[in-house]
Amino acid sequence: MIDFAGIATVAIVGISDKPERASYQVAKYLKSQGMRVIPVNPMIEQWCGDVCYPDVASIPASIALDGVDVFRKSSEVPPVVEQAIARGVSFLWLQEQVVHEEAAAAATAAGLQVVMDRCMKKEYAAWLEREQPDIYDLLIIGAGPAGMTAALYGARAGMRTAVMEGVMPGGQAANTAILENYPGFVEPVEGPELMLRFLSQAQRFGAIYLSEEAACVRLTGHLKRVISQQQTRYGRTVIIATGAKPATLGIPGEDRYYGQGVSYCATCDGALYRDKKVVVAGGGNSAVEEALFLTKFAREVVLIHRRDQLRATQVIQDRAMESEKLSIRWNTVLEAIEGDTLVRRVRTKHVQTGETGEIDCDGVFIFIGQRPELEFIAEDIATTEEGFMVTDGQLGIGIPGVFACGDVRDTPLRQIATAVGDGALAATMAEKYLAAQRG
Repeated sequence: MIDFAGIATVAIVGISDKPERASYQVAKYLKSQGMRVIPVNPMIEQWCGDVCYPDVASIPASIALDGVDVFRKSSEVPPVVEQAIARGVSFLWLQEQVVHEEAAAAATAAGLQVVMDRCMKKEYAAWLEREQPDIYDLLIIGAGPAGMTAALYGARAGMRTAVMEGVMPGGQAANTAILENYPGFVEPVEGPELMLRFLSQAQRFGAIYLSEEAACVRLTGHLKRVISQQQTRYGRTVIIATGAKPATLGIPGEDRYYGQGVSYCATCDGALYRDKKVVVAGGGNSAVEEALFLTKFAREVVLIHRRDQLRATQVIQDRAMESEKLSIRWNTVLEAIEGDTLVRRVRTKHVQTGETGEIDCDGVFIFIGQRPELEFIAEDIATTEEGFMVTDGQLGIGIPGVFACGDVRDTPLRQIATAVGDGALAATMAEKYLAAQRG
């Protein structure tokens, strides 16, 4: 059986420009479902604004063709089959009353799936009815600030929109006790409260929240599949907004005091430590930049680094060395974070001498890298050395109809405000993609 969900592009051989003809109706239906239709007919130059090619061999190699659907006399099928085989398509479809056993056998021998004397429109409609797949115009994986903003914009634009999240809505922002830098809130707002507002607003416009975690995805084809433990969901477009998690030290007290003195974001939480003493772990650009940022608020910042020199660029190192509020403990690692209801101290160890010690402090900021949440994607996608998704100016990832937004992509700043902008843009691009597909 042909995998309809995996079909992205199909050539219609013998297409008509007359709306009453079956070839026209089948082509329009397939296009309305999100497939790309390549018209083939030597007698017409254009079909619904698209270039019409004289034969399959004339279709540019740059067009990735999945299959060929034939509306021709049975006697005219063999040369079409030869061209389809040469083109390397995966299937050959001969419409109702189009029968050629020898040509079909040749296509089968060449590795093509063959359907003969059946209507592709009818079969596709029957597949939808039989399989009853849960199909969305826009399916969003991840319900952080980026994903929920995309859900809001998608639903408000009239797309049937769903957002999937395996744990709880809000992403990292929902685990942040206090947010002071999100525009529009004069007074600090709790992270969980703000994220629930995001969700409620998206749902008010009709977005559907699915409490499911994506286990794997199939992103090619006109219907993209997102598979969870519960079932398979289908999206005509997909937005990946699964975010990134800070790399952790894995030391005692790190989990316990997260949000109560342990932070992974100086921009988010730095102002909470005005006139206090904080410890920063790390030695790269991000760690040193964040430590310098914290000197705007804290009375003292102690940078803990396991080596005898920083990995940050020289300009940033020079700024660190010049800061009166910033000191560095070389060749040192954090062993534990301790306190009562809040952080009160850290325990340290010198990596060369083994000497242990402790530093009294009010907060610990950990900057040893970020890890994008992309374990569920098996397809070959472009990523940076750190594993973040590479996107174009419209947030596309190189697979038609698939976009990425928020912290999961390669971006110079990872904040709620930037994630919101990403989500709005990604949903808008998804809407434009669908509009272009449907013509």
